[in-house]
Amino acid sequence: MFRINNNDFKILQKYKTFLMNLDNSLKNIPRKDMYFKDRIKNISLDVLKDILLSYDTSSVKMYRTSIKANIALLDFMLERLLLKKYISEKNLYKLASELVEINKMVTGWLNNNESKFV
Repeated sequence: MFRINNNDFKILQKYKTFLMNLDNSLKNIPRKDMYFKDRIKNISLDVLKDILLSYDTSSVKMYRTSIKANIALLDFMLERLLLKKYISEKNLYKLASELVEINKMVTGWLNNNESKFV
């Protein structure tokens, strides 16, 4: 069972909001790019899974690396959506801003947790 305190819960709330906004943005992707749409969904869920797994473990460093890599990959994929004109620049800015904020929250939280295990 996961033990989640209020500060950690803020990260989950923020990420769930990001997932809902992302899901709304992916509705405009045409059938020919369905693979890319699925990859974005899978990677975004991998980030959520890694956040949840990192709550109750001493191998925080592994999850931090995975979360940061997947967030960077999501950022690249969102940029591609703009280049293909599947999302607007305003929508990209909103999603990218949320990702940056989530990345900062996760990094600070995991750095704090990692120092507890040293």
